[in-house]
Amino acid sequence: MAPRPALIKQVELTRVAKAMQAAGIKSWRIIARPDGSQEVVVGSMDTATLGPDPDELFR
Repeated sequence: MAPRPALIKQVELTRVAKAMQAAGIKSWRIIARPDGSQEVVVGSMDTATLGPDPDELFR
């Protein structure tokens, strides 16, 4: 019996990883389901890329 194809290809994972890094997102994961659907779950963002804290601007 031949092995089944991968749920997500390495080129797709690399593309998502580079996009997350460029957006400043530190924590993320991909959920690849057996039906072929994929979901990217984002955990947190790097605060350095968001700009200054609005509360700090008024002090």
